[in-house]
Amino acid sequence: MEERVLEFVKGLRGRGVPVSTAESIDALGAVAEVGLEDPEAFRASLKAALVKTRRDGAVFDELFPLYFYGLEGCGEVASPDEELLARLEEELRAMAAQNGHNPLLMLLLAGRGGEFESFIRAAAGAVGTSQLTTRMQVGMYTRRIFDSFDWERMDEDFRELQSRLRESGWSEEELAELERIYQANREALRRQVRRYVEREQARNVDRLPNSERMDRLMQRPLSTLDEQELQQMRRAVDILARKLRNKLSLREKRMRRDKLDVKATLRRNMRHGGVPFHLVLRTRRLEKVELMVLCDVSSSVARVSQFMLQFVYTLQDCLAKVRSFVFVDELGEVTSFFHEEEIERGVRRALTEAGIAYHARSDFGYVFRQFCERYLQDVGYRTYILIIGDARNNYNDPCAWALEKMRDRSKGIIWLNPETKPFWDTGDSVMSEYAPYCREVRVCRTLRDLEDTVSSII
Repeated sequence: MEERVLEFVKGLRGRGVPVSTAESIDALGAVAEVGLEDPEAFRASLKAALVKTRRDGAVFDELFPLYFYGLEGCGEVASPDEELLARLEEELRAMAAQNGHNPLLMLLLAGRGGEFESFIRAAAGAVGTSQLTTRMQVGMYTRRIFDSFDWERMDEDFRELQSRLRESGWSEEELAELERIYQANREALRRQVRRYVEREQARNVDRLPNSERMDRLMQRPLSTLDEQELQQMRRAVDILARKLRNKLSLREKRMRRDKLDVKATLRRNMRHGGVPFHLVLRTRRLEKVELMVLCDVSSSVARVSQFMLQFVYTLQDCLAKVRSFVFVDELGEVTSFFHEEEIERGVRRALTEAGIAYHARSDFGYVFRQFCERYLQDVGYRTYILIIGDARNNYNDPCAWALEKMRDRSKGIIWLNPETKPFWDTGDSVMSEYAPYCREVRVCRTLRDLEDTVSSII
């Protein structure tokens, strides 16, 4: 258990929870004092020793089940009644004396699901789970571990047991009940194997260095993330945006430092024979850009738009002005949501409360016409227009002339498309009609793509 506690401490540190050596020793002492009889007391003692803030408490609650909870609660197991179980165990002992013992078969028929974990751990050790790092591998490893139990032999042993029981006078109803228990607990074991593999995958990810974990997240397509990975991605976006903001602030400080203007200094000091008694410094003017973000929030693109809004508003101090819009078949401005709320809450409102039909069919042409009618006068020479969408226009009029007017008024249009280039101009996509009016058209499927785009604008 000490080894498991130390692994847990290492996992907490990997997720940014500060745990000192003294606190680790306190945790080991608390565990030794409390013991394992009362799971809640065990958990509370560890939390008291290791957690200092509310944020750390949330990480503790997320990781604790990965390191300490057993698998008994992963699915209901079927069990025979006491009389049937006693008769079954007697027959199994007689069969083991003749043909050898099959302990897993006995657990399956007796319904002792709490003891499955030892078999699962042994099978996982033989298969090896050290390379299990992504959710997409969970199904493959589950199948490998489950198949390693040699179900062909297990079924043969069960059929032999049924024959012995039939000869011993068991009724067909009792044999049918035993068959039902065997099949039900076999499926329960499969569910527990999958839960074990999911736990190991999460633990393996937590063992990765922060830099490697961040790099993996940066390369994952946003459309493939599950709910747990979405939470990790939101934290990653915040960390990444803050790092970029700090880098930009440092660059601005360097740029604000006045530099010596050699020619002007020489001219001013001609009366002193060229001796530079009076220095002339050149002041560099810093001009921040304005940004208008148009986000397609139809189901195929909403996730990319969600993270772009979070990214942009975390960096808004580095921009002169940010205005944001969402659209499907009509345009809605959501800039005020981010003035009134925290960024995460503002993003949620933008995806649900913009006053547009979120489940309509996309119409880029009408949206661009709306933008020209309502907001084109607000676009200036410092304004970048950032459009996130797949350009699938449902065979409506693309109104490319409207995008041309937007280009002529702005510093440039940058279009981010979550589809890869082979899919552009297939079906109802009109990407080639919009591309000539864009300063850049990029594929944007990962967090790395978002970072590169925002960095290039700023």
